[in-house]
Amino acid sequence: MLNISRSSLFAAAGLALIMPIGAALADTSFSLYTGSSFTLNSDIHVQQPGLGTDAVFSDVSWDAKPLKASPYYGLRVNYFFESAPRWGFGLDFTHYKIFAQTDQVVPVSGTFNGVPVNQSSPLNQRVQKFNITHGVNIVALNVLYRWTDNFASEAFPHGRLQPYFGGGPVYYILHPENTINNTNNNEGYQGSGFGYQVLGGVHYWLTRHVGLFVETKFNSGNARVDVDRGTAETPLRTFHLLGGVSLGF
Repeated sequence: MLNISRSSLFAAAGLALIMPIGAALADTSFSLYTGSSFTLNSDIHVQQPGLGTDAVFSDVSWDAKPLKASPYYGLRVNYFFESAPRWGFGLDFTHYKIFAQTDQVVPVSGTFNGVPVNQSSPLNQRVQKFNITHGVNIVALNVLYRWTDNFASEAFPHGRLQPYFGGGPVYYILHPENTINNTNNNEGYQGSGFGYQVLGGVHYWLTRHVGLFVETKFNSGNARVDVDRGTAETPLRTFHLLGGVSLGF
């Protein structure tokens, strides 16, 4: 429960920054969603200068485990302009997880504990755990475009059925847990820099104030995390499939 509340705090703080703007805009909605993610294989670069380690573990596969606590979830606030109702923006918070498949055989190159390596071996011979489970937490600011008016004869303002797409910058907040060379390192939340996301979906208003949506999106950025006496970095290229409920006001 602690990890959920801390992650939600990041989202709540961001949402609070833009809520006052809502009074000046039309067509505002708050959404809650869940789903699953798929992160593409990537290289893990481990640097531990004091131990003589500067090694790259290539083509590592990742598990998502979206139902494992804390589960995949997201929060979102969208605003569409009264003067241009097809255009809007939104603040989006997503919490998901990645687990390295450490039993797989991967190519390793560089130096590890001062010894040159250039071979393929099980990842867990050197990296026993590399997870980000209390959250790959991303905060995104999206520019949105939706199709309105033409999809339902019994339309509320701007239509019941609203396909949409969008995208924008994201910021990564990570909580890593890792074990390298049999030494554990469990850090707190760490900022990991900016990336971007693109998304597309369909929203359907059941009533004037309640709606459902399904969406797919793609995030791209880098995970930079602390390890014992050093750092590790891996690209994050993640696809999401999600669905949720919206409240309009």
